[in-house]
Amino acid sequence: MSLDDYIESHITPEHPYLHALWRATHLHLNYPRMASGHLQGQVLRMLAQMIRPRLVLEIGTFTGYSALAMASALKPGDMLHTYEINDEQEDFTRPWIENSPWADRVTLHIEDILQARLQDVFDLVFIDADKRHYVDYYDAVFPHVRPGGYILADNTLWGDQVITPPRPLERGLGGEVDNAKSSQLRGIMAFNDVVAADPRVETVILPLRDGLTLLRKNP
Repeated sequence: MSLDDYIESHITPEHPYLHALWRATHLHLNYPRMASGHLQGQVLRMLAQMIRPRLVLEIGTFTGYSALAMASALKPGDMLHTYEINDEQEDFTRPWIENSPWADRVTLHIEDILQARLQDVFDLVFIDADKRHYVDYYDAVFPHVRPGGYILADNTLWGDQVITPPRPLERGLGGEVDNAKSSQLRGIMAFNDVVAADPRVETVILPLRDGLTLLRKNP
């Protein structure tokens, strides 16, 4: 038994609907590891229960697992808005959200969050999209987080690669180009540096899966 298996066998069991979504993700989609899964889903659910947000923003929906895990902790009348830039993902994800027990608490937007005209003020934001744009997402949503509100950012340890230098730029026909994985690592490292130096927030990185950063916007 692996440590992950041991942990998952000693936490609250996965909701049957989320388990079905997890299985479908692994059967039908590439890169299923991008879905949050049981452990992280339970952490997100419990954080939402503690924070008790009325309005939640998620950047990066993928299959909707994390959105539904958080929505399961919301009260009727509360709302989670989740943004997914990849329109090819919609055919898989939308039915899973709309047929879920928490469909009345989740709104799926197929849109680039950086092009969206946000007007609401959110109690909780979860960032889990293109790592190269984490700093851009942070800057875009920060004015829309209430004082005392929370921002979560996933994958902020990037498989522990944040402590190793990213690969150097490669030479291409058009000049220097960045390896895709290296550019994502650079984005994560830039984000970690920015939030660590930002006096407007209190920050901790949890070594959960690939790293989960928890930030609180100072009142």
